[in-house]
Amino acid sequence: MQNSAMRVLLISPQHWGIMRVSKHHYAIELAKMGHKIFFLEPTEASWKWNRSNFEIVKSDTEGVILVRQSINVPYNLKFHAKGIFDWYIKQHIQKLEKHLGPFDLVWSFDLTNAMPLKFFSQKAKKIFFAADWPQVMDALKAADGADLLVSVAHEILDQFPANPSTKKILIDHGVADCFIEAGKQPFVKSDDVIRVGMSGNFLRPDIDRPVLLEIIRTHSDLVFECFGAYEFKNSNLGGSADAYTIAFIEALQNAPNVILHGMVRPEVLAKELRRMDAFLICYDVEKDQSKGTNYHKVMEYLAYGRPIVANYVSKYSGNQLVKMPLGKYRNDQLISIFSDTIYSYRESKFQFSSVINSYSNQLDLIINEV
Repeated sequence: MQNSAMRVLLISPQHWGIMRVSKHHYAIELAKMGHKIFFLEPTEASWKWNRSNFEIVKSDTEGVILVRQSINVPYNLKFHAKGIFDWYIKQHIQKLEKHLGPFDLVWSFDLTNAMPLKFFSQKAKKIFFAADWPQVMDALKAADGADLLVSVAHEILDQFPANPSTKKILIDHGVADCFIEAGKQPFVKSDDVIRVGMSGNFLRPDIDRPVLLEIIRTHSDLVFECFGAYEFKNSNLGGSADAYTIAFIEALQNAPNVILHGMVRPEVLAKELRRMDAFLICYDVEKDQSKGTNYHKVMEYLAYGRPIVANYVSKYSGNQLVKMPLGKYRNDQLISIFSDTIYSYRESKFQFSSVINSYSNQLDLIINEV
């Protein structure tokens, strides 16, 4: 694809905000390369029949423009009268293109297929990025119209049917430069406390909450530092707000060896993770939106060369980069694996290095394929 400056529409199922995942990092990296990025946020709750509204908002990143939208049809119609919904959304997308001008590239991360790629102008190149498991048939249709289908796990790629007009490629998750640079700094401890780092959205319902709380309870001599959303307000990545989630957050807040830092920017997170002795990931693979295939946070943790303990992650199965159970649904093993890893770390203070994929490197691989 062209190397000159492009007008890029990036379709995101999550809002712009303090917390950053793949779609945010790719938007930032594209902007650094000189492209003009329109970051299309999820639809607002408000709507009016046949009335599309768009609000242009300046982001905190040069070259990234936020586009907020309210659609011209009730969103629930998508589940009850798909044909009617699609007709209105097609008109909505045409109005969006007229309002913002033509795009050279339309890049969707949206497995909900709220803004189908097939309805955008044929003049634009189109990429669909499947970072998570397609849970329903509509998610598989989200790649319709794409010139390039990208995923971070071959299991996810295999879910999408072969299409002669859509090329498939497998890449690994990227990692922001701030983590790479922080990982190069020397690790200097200021005390003898073993600190275990966890980052992400603690409101997610797919965290294996009983196992995580048991690890925390049975390792009272360790400090678990949590970076990410634990309050519903201001979270740009969503999450559950049911009684079970509230009880889980309260349990974390009441644990004497847990520190909840809340949401922090990537640059701050990168520096804070330097203080950690080890990292922990604890999802219920059955509920997990990635089905235990791959997580971008693993790449961030690898930058520091410290031990990582996680639920089963197929991408890292069979190597020593991540300590994990032997099977997908064996989180019952995670507590003992965590104990053994921490004991080994205390005894040897081992470190290892790995190849870290920057977002700029991953972006070159993607753009060269479309």
